[in-house]
Amino acid sequence: MATQKVLVLGGNFGGLTAALAVRHELQGDVDVRVVSASGQFLFNPSLIWLPFGKRAPADITFPLAPTFDSHGVEFVHAEATRLDLAARKVTTTTAAYEYDYLVIATGFRNNFSVVPGLGPDGNAHTITTLEDAIHAGEGWQRFLNKPGDIVVGASQGAGCFGAAYEYLFNVSHQLRKAGLKKRVKLTYVSAEPFLGHFGIGGLPHGESLLSMFLRKENITAIMDTGMAHVDQGRPPP
Repeated sequence: MATQKVLVLGGNFGGLTAALAVRHELQGDVDVRVVSASGQFLFNPSLIWLPFGKRAPADITFPLAPTFDSHGVEFVHAEATRLDLAARKVTTTTAAYEYDYLVIATGFRNNFSVVPGLGPDGNAHTITTLEDAIHAGEGWQRFLNKPGDIVVGASQGAGCFGAAYEYLFNVSHQLRKAGLKKRVKLTYVSAEPFLGHFGIGGLPHGESLLSMFLRKENITAIMDTGMAHVDQGRPPP
């Protein structure tokens, strides 16, 4: 039997794990190739720390090529542009690659059009990408020089609500460290039907625990609310 070709699109958590697992489990029975538009692995969970200087970009990234090379996996730094499922072929910005098995692990894509005023060119910061988190850090520094009320939100259609809570409590902690806790009104706005829903229906005692924490931190929560738009200097209605 000929060696099977496994092609993985994406090199972050899903792609990295899939490629290494297949390579190690099947050893010499497969040739594994990874195609990724990014040459760097990003530890996304630590993006919540970046705006406050608790992590630097170098702390949460590493180059993919040496890691894959050490495990006998071919790495292609390119963007997939076309899938031909019938021919079992993927076209990229550098070449076309045939496969016997295809793994698509390209991750999420932000849809800032859901709420006018969101996004890098809008009136709110996001921490979903490394570049966005860096810009959020720049915004935090401007805030420290000119404090005002803060709204942390999770919009309708969000796929992960947990990071919003983590960031919310990080903001509260940093306000206390900066001596601004009593001067700044901190509000949480979410499309979740209730606190701690997380998009998965909630967790045991999650709502009551989060309610307690928010009262303790003097954070106002506005739930089951979609954002219509985000204006400069104003919270979403």
